[in-house]
Amino acid sequence: MERKIILLVLTVFSHLALLAQDKERGKGIDFIISIDGNIVKTIYRPKIVMLDSDTDIKSVPVSYHPGDLSLAKSDLDYLLSQDDSIKLLLEFEYYQYTTQGNQNVLNYGIEIGRNWLEQAYMVLYIYNTDKKPYKGKMKPIPGRNYTFELDYPGGQMIRLQEK
Repeated sequence: MERKIILLVLTVFSHLALLAQDKERGKGIDFIISIDGNIVKTIYRPKIVMLDSDTDIKSVPVSYHPGDLSLAKSDLDYLLSQDDSIKLLLEFEYYQYTTQGNQNVLNYGIEIGRNWLEQAYMVLYIYNTDKKPYKGKMKPIPGRNYTFELDYPGGQMIRLQEK
């Protein structure tokens, strides 16, 4: 009987310890990325870059899988505590394959707002404006060959389309 009680107590404490580790380890944000109408399953070298007057201050590593963007709790707290003059960019690489089997590496840098990190969910739609379905229909971000739209609990941000 004593063994069962000791085993039960150890099990409870180990579960509490694991929960505490998960809480410290990171914060997951319900986040979906869609590129040219396809849900992205894998991105490479994802990070949030802090910019002050277009100068890189700090990069915060993040991880992504469909439906989840995760970062350390301390990094999230740091990002949310920054002055509004600091810009945040979500940067990542996406590998796309042509019908001939060639690999194209697409680099994205999306300016994000701090409120993105506090939303219940975010859906980021990226459109490559140099591809046929979007060419001439959507204006790219200045200096880039893509644009983006958002869906979140409070509404959506839709780019104007050219006629």
